Amino acid sequence: MANIKYKNNLELKLYQSQSNQTICQHQYTTFPLRLSSLFRLEGADSNRGYVYLINTSPGLLAGDELNLSLKLAPNTSLYLTDQSATKVHPMPEIGKIAKVNYQILLDANASLELVPEPIILYTDSVLEQKTIIKLHPTAKLFLSEIILPGRLAKNEYYDFNYYCNRLQVTDLEAQILFTDAIKLLGKGNKFKHNKLFTSLPIMGNAIAILPDTDLTLLIPKLEDIKSVDGKNIEVAVTILPSNNGILIRALSQKTIELKKYFTSALNCIRAITNQSSVPYIAK
Repeated sequence: MANIKYKNNLELKLYQSQSNQTICQHQYTTFPLRLSSLFRLEGADSNRGYVYLINTSPGLLAGDELNLSLKLAPNTSLYLTDQSATKVHPMPEIGKIAKVNYQILLDANASLELVPEPIILYTDSVLEQKTIIKLHPTAKLFLSEIILPGRLAKNEYYDFNYYCNRLQVTDLEAQILFTDAIKLLGKGNKFKHNKLFTSLPIMGNAIAILPDTDLTLLIPKLEDIKSVDGKNIEVAVTILPSNNGILIRALSQKTIELKKYFTSALNCIRAITNQSSVPYIAK
């Protein structure tokens, strides 16, 4: 996966100003992607910038390939989310797929919170994602995803073809720190009628890289979130092999419950790493 070069649809480079605020050094987008202006939240960490990613098309169509590049200079901090859910439209023609590729670089003491809106997999859709992240040993990362196996309100359930997501996290010298791969089958999924998936059809994953953090203090807090707020949610949390972060797997009955859980988890992480909390904004 390393050393892959793409023609980027989006490039964002950030650096720290003399007043210790994260500001934009370089921003470039092509259709269908746009970025909001970088803004800050009142009462929040003044260094952290907030940005919305906007897709001006109806969603991902057959043959689409989106390539996104993010580079955070030393001591910068960014919270990036979507303006709306990613709709992956039908692709009935055999061999047609949609692709999304991220290349991310975090320099010393940089912090990225990448919290996309849910992915909705329509009938006959296919989506392949690749995310390559390079981290300085002092950088922090929170990356989440939420997957809906169809338009559940329309009784569309596991009618897509497949969803594949490959993640690779390395240091700045390309030494692998963590890899993860998910391939979720739709129509060919033998377990889609299992009681666990029918009662909790919405899936969520998150990874947090947290150098110099006592993870044994964090995990009980993440489990307590579920006991308080998670009536219709199942969560598993584990420490990464490198002992510098955690991996979260979750299943939920409703999208809003999973979004609230990830917001609470991020607030726990910010609290234990002495950062300001992020508010939950329903969409």
